Amino acid sequence: MIQLDNVSCGYQQDVLKHIDLAISKNKITFIIGKNGSGKSTLASILTGLKTDFKGEIYIETLEIKKSSMKEIRSLIGMVFQNPSNQIIFPQVYDDIKFSLDNMNVPKEQIPKRIEEALEMVGMKAFMYANPYELSGGQKQKIAIASALALYPKYIVFDEATSMLDINGKRDMYHLYEKLKQQNIGVVCITNILDELIYADEIIVLDDSRVYKYTKLELFKDLSILSEHGLQIPFTLKVIECLSKKGIHTYHEADILTELEKL
Repeated sequence: MIQLDNVSCGYQQDVLKHIDLAISKNKITFIIGKNGSGKSTLASILTGLKTDFKGEIYIETLEIKKSSMKEIRSLIGMVFQNPSNQIIFPQVYDDIKFSLDNMNVPKEQIPKRIEEALEMVGMKAFMYANPYELSGGQKQKIAIASALALYPKYIVFDEATSMLDINGKRDMYHLYEKLKQQNIGVVCITNILDELIYADEIIVLDDSRVYKYTKLELFKDLSILSEHGLQIPFTLKVIECLSKKGIHTYHEADILTELEKL
């Protein structure tokens, strides 16, 4: 579990104030909020990139403020919006190896870890490809493989689908579920609220505070989004319309099946 106790953080002024929050390992957690609500700030402090916060943050038993970046990265990885910014070398293998070398992973373990990570994201065939020649979705998978090769307990995705086409997005959503099945905590920060159908829990940042809902709670009362100053996305409006007809479904494939029946 990731635990935040009385956390405040910001820049000229705090965008997060006295936050208490628990993020479960065995769930897909989405973090949403208006622009400027502190989503990226939260991502930065969870992953050790921003340390000038007040309060305490624990990842499992590791206290972030008292830990090195290597210790933090061994537990929690991060995937950014633009995967090209995470690519350094002209070969996929070397790019992932660089992360492992930095973490002092024994050399004899490196080939196995790289192969496992690429297999998990469906990119094993591209092990020796030039990442700069891959599609946006493929590059994103390489960035995820780099994180997975470190055997993290959690991965934070900071708007990781915003630059992908529809097929790339769908691959990412399936990967979230696969990671969850592998007992890796998935934390997704997004402005694309249609993606909430893939969540287990939803955290809303609003007015420097944090609010936590299950997907069922939020989908049963979409006015919650409006109350937080967020627009209700089309997908959730469809779910609401189906619900009024007595059809209760919250998964993409089921929603499409029910719409075809109408």
